[in-house]
Amino acid sequence: MAKTLFILRHAKSSWAESNKSDKDRALKVKGISDIINTARSFAQKVNTLDLIVTSSANRAVHTAVLFAETIGFPPQKIRIEPMVYQADDQELVEMIKRFPNDCHGVMIVGHNPTLTYLANRFLADRIHEFPTSGLVSIVFNVDSWSEISPEKVKTVFRSFDL
Repeated sequence: MAKTLFILRHAKSSWAESNKSDKDRALKVKGISDIINTARSFAQKVNTLDLIVTSSANRAVHTAVLFAETIGFPPQKIRIEPMVYQADDQELVEMIKRFPNDCHGVMIVGHNPTLTYLANRFLADRIHEFPTSGLVSIVFNVDSWSEISPEKVKTVFRSFDL
């Protein structure tokens, strides 16, 4: 059976509160509506989603929760993973390769530029910059997450223009 990796960049966040740390920044109203629209347009394509792994940054967690609520995904299947906040793409690949094989679809919610680098490890048509609320799904023709590689990519879908 195939494995599907969903890569979701957090929604647009606010820089208005200068007293907050980067990790604590909230979503803008536009970011909230954008992620709800992304989730609605992608709802049929995430039917294999078993787990959401999100950065611990406020904007990423809020994005993950809004996405899950919009598609009716159980909130108890959202895992906050602090290392995603500052991980590089190689660290994310190593994490992905350790996902449980009974999960056929896993979403990572995180940040740029890491998500751009992560997606480009597997995409033939490179992404210049992963937009906020942007979502890419990559289906791998593998039975185990440990086997994912560019050569095993079966199909790709993105919710934004290159």
